[in-house]
Amino acid sequence: MLGMREYDGDYIDACRSRVETQTAMFREVAQAARDHGDADLSGLEGALESLESEYFNNMLLVLEGYFVHRLRGVEGKDGNALNEVRVLARSLMENGGTLMEDPQIPLDPERAVLGLKAGEPVRLTLQEYTRLSDAFFRELERRFSAT
Repeated sequence: MLGMREYDGDYIDACRSRVETQTAMFREVAQAARDHGDADLSGLEGALESLESEYFNNMLLVLEGYFVHRLRGVEGKDGNALNEVRVLARSLMENGGTLMEDPQIPLDPERAVLGLKAGEPVRLTLQEYTRLSDAFFRELERRFSAT
């Protein structure tokens, strides 16, 4: 596939809808597990925390995959949410889940959505993923929307 200079609005909306559905699914499953009625929730909470970070780290890879062919020239290299998702995804795939520096895309932790610094682990929570994906879609629409 060639690099994408723009994405159709319907495609962006469909991807956003899938992200929202998958996020809601996690919420429902986690709540159902908590509501199950077991007296000792300590083991459950630990398991849910582990599942949460694995799930949303993988959801970040899915989000990047939907728009992986976006042109870097259009995306820019100013530390925006598109850059942040690109660097986080690469860190998950190539650096064992530890945020790596990308000399091409400087991320300032003070301006980044998640505020992570190079060398810190990438372990996304539901809230962090929601903030990041919302910022990603806003920036994507601003820079890449065909409609």
